Amino acid sequence: MRRGFLVTERIERPVHEVWAYLTDLSNASKWMTGVTESRVISGGQIGKGTRLVFRSRGARREVEVTEWQPVSIMSLTSTQGGVTTTYEYSVRPDGEGTVVKLEAVFQASGAWRIVHPLIVFIMKRSDNSHLTRLKRVMAEERP
Repeated sequence: MRRGFLVTERIERPVHEVWAYLTDLSNASKWMTGVTESRVISGGQIGKGTRLVFRSRGARREVEVTEWQPVSIMSLTSTQGGVTTTYEYSVRPDGEGTVVKLEAVFQASGAWRIVHPLIVFIMKRSDNSHLTRLKRVMAEERP
């Protein structure tokens, strides 16, 4: 069973600046709801196959970069219990600004299928503001 949400936001910054900010883990706690820690645990620069750790809402989550197209797409996937979550962030130029899209997909298996709609509701309510927060933070930190 797959469910999720899709949000977009236009940010008044060039696409390369938005991409750099979006993919810099040191910025994650500024715009990702509840994130208090984010770091690479597999070494090297971020790219497809990179393993990351996020501490969010008191829980430690290991995440893998499952899609990576520089200055275009970054997908982050994690599995906990019977729930696999994928957050795909994409950027594209829009005039002098950038359109950022977040598509979140939640897949549940086994007994987790029963609570799957509730998980989707909670995550959507919590995380659909990521791009709004990203836009606000980037405007506040404007050089």
